[in-house]
Amino acid sequence: MRGHHYQYIAALLRCCCLLLCMGQSAPVFAQEGDSDLVLKDARGAVLFSFPAPEGFVFGIRYIHSVARSPVEDWFQVVNNVIFLEKTIYQDFGAGLPHTPQPGQTMTTADGHIVIKGYHMALPSFDVRVGRVAQHVLLLPQAAAGCEGLTRQIPLAELAAPGSAITFAVAARGRTRAAKAAQR
Repeated sequence: MRGHHYQYIAALLRCCCLLLCMGQSAPVFAQEGDSDLVLKDARGAVLFSFPAPEGFVFGIRYIHSVARSPVEDWFQVVNNVIFLEKTIYQDFGAGLPHTPQPGQTMTTADGHIVIKGYHMALPSFDVRVGRVAQHVLLLPQAAAGCEGLTRQIPLAELAAPGSAITFAVAARGRTRAAKAAQR
């Protein structure tokens, strides 16, 4: 009988990992000092939040309006501040960097241009949901065995095209208080 319990536990763990790899949410237990990546509308209402511990990395992918190819901007949370770290794109176009600045590197591989080393602090920033750009929030999967996979959330599912979404990092308690106030 004792061996059967281990089989059930193993099956439960496999199911949890599978759900996480498929992008389903799992309970997250907050610790003192935890932060969230918070997306808000123009009125300040929380549209979406996601745990953002120190070192958390996320991206935003969109279709460039001139080059008509995908661009990805990647960010990292350091000391509760969002930093732009790198940009990945396929074709040069208006507004896309073409020369690395001091402290940056530019590489090309597999048909992509990668510029790293921005480390530009953005305590908060706005993204206007594009009608053509098809902005997508890229989040890491939160399960072992899911490395390299991302959860993709189209911003048009959070706000109407043309509207602005503000990205910021907030202490976990403030995020929950804002959500409770909306109810």
